Amino acid sequence: MPHEIERILAAAGGSHWLIESGKAAEIVNVLALRAEGHKLDWDGPENNKVYAEEPSQARGGGRVHVLRLHGTIMPRGNMMTSMSGGASLEQFGAAFDEAAADSTARAIVMDIDSPGGIADFVPERARKIAAARRSGRPIIAVANTMAASAAYWIAAAADEIVVSPSGRVGSIGVMTQRDNMRGALEKAGITREMFSTAPRKLEGHPFASPLNAEARAAIMAEANALHDMFVGDVAKWRGVPEATVRADPEGADAHFGGGRVYHAERAVRLGMADRVATFEDTLTRAVRGGSRNVSTARKRLSTL
Repeated sequence: MPHEIERILAAAGGSHWLIESGKAAEIVNVLALRAEGHKLDWDGPENNKVYAEEPSQARGGGRVHVLRLHGTIMPRGNMMTSMSGGASLEQFGAAFDEAAADSTARAIVMDIDSPGGIADFVPERARKIAAARRSGRPIIAVANTMAASAAYWIAAAADEIVVSPSGRVGSIGVMTQRDNMRGALEKAGITREMFSTAPRKLEGHPFASPLNAEARAAIMAEANALHDMFVGDVAKWRGVPEATVRADPEGADAHFGGGRVYHAERAVRLGMADRVATFEDTLTRAVRGGSRNVSTARKRLSTL
């Protein structure tokens, strides 16, 4: 098993994921095939490496910055970002910081098409976006066509969430898994013995012993803590009670899906997004200066 894929397997299996479940299954299947020795094409779409487009001139002066966040979100670029057509949150963050520092900016539009990804850096980046909000320069997130899980956390930090007519948002929640890859090693003719000076250091390692009940509880405690952060931020930025974001849609009128993703119109009705519009129409509105009162819809929702 090549060193790089072994490292990726360990990282993927040991991470908390903020991702739509279908994409998670796809990534796991591809990694499993690679671990079994199948050769795969790791070259992702070239356009996913572009995080900032040339700013558009706004009517009356100033510029509208367009930032792209497409593909599976990873903290930094690596082989997995290429494999899954992914996006480096570090690079996206640098592009956002540059746009936010532009004193002539009239708006920042985030073009998002992502199922989510690994949790690392997501709360930090989302909170930095929220902190950059200021009067007269709206930050608009467009689900074009998907903003799920980690991508929804980032979108929620904007002044306004727009969903394209066929778009989907949601998937609030944390996924985690711990794969035991000892069988794959044995198939490759490798016997590996693991040693540690600390009693719990090898918990969850893909080539160590299977998890016991205590290890499972510790992993779930971490996932729950991250979920609490996710719920708290979304509730604060969307102006709804935390109970609404946590609610199970089976039995609750006010909810944010309980981990499900919803299409555009339903997401707006639930308060998960502000309006349905195409990316092109949203950009045109921003250039014309029609995005200065983007909080109106949310204020209206909070009074219902």
